[in-house]
Amino acid sequence: MEKQRLQQLIAHLHDELRSADSVDEESRALLQQLMGDIETFSSDADSPREHRDSTASQLEEAALKFETEHPKLSMTLGEIVDALGKLGI
Repeated sequence: MEKQRLQQLIAHLHDELRSADSVDEESRALLQQLMGDIETFSSDADSPREHRDSTASQLEEAALKFETEHPKLSMTLGEIVDALGKLGI
């Protein structure tokens, strides 16, 4: 169930990124890379723990960064971090 929720959140984040005009290219590229990492983690339980921890940490930082200017984006990132935690990622 959580994997399905995670996939829904990732799709929602991709939609939000497409519609967010004021996200700078560097931040957009970082978020897209993180989303790719998360998709890999959710399908490959053998990925290195350090890489998973780093990605989760980067997602939390991104959520804080976008909190003021992009609250919906920030909220979705927070939900993704929570879903990852529930999956043990």
